[in-house]
Amino acid sequence: MSICLYNYLCHNIVGSAEYVRLIRLINASTDRIKSNTFPDTYITSGSFGEGLELNGSDCDIMILPRYNDIVVTDQTKLQVCHSSRSVVLLETNDVKPGFAYLRVIKGNTKNSDVFCRGAQGQEYLSSVMFKMCILNERQPIIHGPCASDREGAFDLAFSLHSKSWIFTALKWVTRSNNSWPTSEVKQRVIDHGVICVPIGQKGDLNEELKWRISFSLGEKFLIYTFRHTQLLCYALMKMFLKNVISESPGCNDLLCSYFIKTILFWLSEELPTSVWKPDNLILCFTKCFKRLIYCVEYSVCPHYFIPENNLFENKIIGHSRTKLLQKLNEFHDYGWQDIFSSEQISSLPYFTRDQCNADMFANNIEKIIKSKTMAPVVGTTIVEYERCLKSILLSKSKRIRTIHLHNMTRLSLNNAHTMQLSNPNSNKYKYKQYKTCICYILQSTQQDAVLGWLMLATLFYKHKQYYKALCVLSYSLTKCTTEKLSFGANITDVHRNLLRNKIFRKLKIIRTLRFLMLLPYLTDFGEKNNSIPDELNMNDTNDFNPCIVIPPVTYLHFLTFLCHFRLHNIRNYQESLGDLRLTIEEDYFISDIVMKAVAYDCLGVAFHIIGDTEAAREAFVKSTEIFPDQFMNHSFKRLAVPK
Repeated sequence: MSICLYNYLCHNIVGSAEYVRLIRLINASTDRIKSNTFPDTYITSGSFGEGLELNGSDCDIMILPRYNDIVVTDQTKLQVCHSSRSVVLLETNDVKPGFAYLRVIKGNTKNSDVFCRGAQGQEYLSSVMFKMCILNERQPIIHGPCASDREGAFDLAFSLHSKSWIFTALKWVTRSNNSWPTSEVKQRVIDHGVICVPIGQKGDLNEELKWRISFSLGEKFLIYTFRHTQLLCYALMKMFLKNVISESPGCNDLLCSYFIKTILFWLSEELPTSVWKPDNLILCFTKCFKRLIYCVEYSVCPHYFIPENNLFENKIIGHSRTKLLQKLNEFHDYGWQDIFSSEQISSLPYFTRDQCNADMFANNIEKIIKSKTMAPVVGTTIVEYERCLKSILLSKSKRIRTIHLHNMTRLSLNNAHTMQLSNPNSNKYKYKQYKTCICYILQSTQQDAVLGWLMLATLFYKHKQYYKALCVLSYSLTKCTTEKLSFGANITDVHRNLLRNKIFRKLKIIRTLRFLMLLPYLTDFGEKNNSIPDELNMNDTNDFNPCIVIPPVTYLHFLTFLCHFRLHNIRNYQESLGDLRLTIEEDYFISDIVMKAVAYDCLGVAFHIIGDTEAAREAFVKSTEIFPDQFMNHSFKRLAVPK
């Protein structure tokens, strides 16, 4: 049964070991590109950063300022710290294990002074003020130490990095002589240092001045050293926690996935690595579950790096602990079959031998077209683009170069989006920028089947080169065939048969997506954006406009309609309008309700352009009914505009 469960998780939830490695490489490449683009270090964190993308999980991004005025160090490195910037001493004396004060001991520059608070004649960095300063229109909500978006999909944790290993975690270095982690792994964890996260000790008088010590960089590296069975056990425990334990009455919000990770670290250190193999998966899960029960029974869950820090302190106590323990024991008495209580695992008994032998390559393709790794990379500049390109050329691994180039094609498109193409004082400059923009767009055509071409057609349209735009759109339409893969959709038997072709196996996943993937047309509003027709723009300098995701074929027909309308080809634009409506009605490459709502928004704009205000209003209303989010759905604004 363990082997069956192992295969089920690989095929349906986590992916194969090869797939997990690919996700990690894509995340690392994306982080590298962002870090080359911005004055901060970007690190994809949480489960997603570890290579796990489970249903309902958000995406955590840790941002470590590199070029700010603050250097974090500890007492042992203080004598050799010769920075010209402000120096902040990480103090762990007289503080609960796992927390620290950040005392400013050198300088009081403009940036650090904003976060300073005085106490006992000293200046300390305030975690509260630091956290408040990172809120913005895209991330307006405080969620623990993070700034979150309104949908709760992304958590940004602006934190401070100390390259020094803290004194309170020194015992971890010499604690274990077992096979995991090895001394080499330990040294790499130590070299990563620690992170100071802007959240204090809850309920403490000096909560505002305290920062939590995070070992997330080291923990991420430790997860990377896991065998695949360990990772699957981790995923299984996380799913059981979220879908079963937390759904039980009185048990919600008592346990978190970090407790599960901590327990798994302790067991990995205690057990021989030979235990973690596919035919022992249920045994390993049972051991983790028993350890969780033990921790709850005695209200003790020691932090992996700082055992003196009891993670259950003031959390798993009293009636809540009793209720939770009772529920956990009930599940334990039921035996390992309690796994089936999780909604995501409930279909395991129906997992057939044929499904077990199904094509893992096709399953991995299906997972990645639904993955957050396909989300676009934010814009950059030409100088930073060249820096990223140089790092790609220096890479010795062909696979890493392929992944970097995949991300760079997305980067190219964003360069084109934001490039300034107007200069009233220099036609020569304008022409040069225009040519450079086209160059970026042509590079982006390697990302998928049509996205780059749609961007090129948009650029031609915005420069009133309608016939050129129509030629590109006609070519793009030939690529929008039924065997293509739609972003976020399930793959069909037709796709599976196609993916059995040896050509795609040889190309591997990333290059296969270049030929078979149809990505949605994603853009944001703004007067300087080259990627959106003015007819769709809702730019308002006094308001924040979110990005929109337009289904690719929908956008193709909408842009074709605009071109024919500008050329006064009445018959042609009526045909294009009909194609647009039919595309929406048949959900052609429209994979979710958000894209469906945007498609109706485009249809409404088209009707408005030809003067059919009643049909336009019906389309806008339909859009708002499908996706009733007044902030994200622009149809609400269009309906509010006076006729």
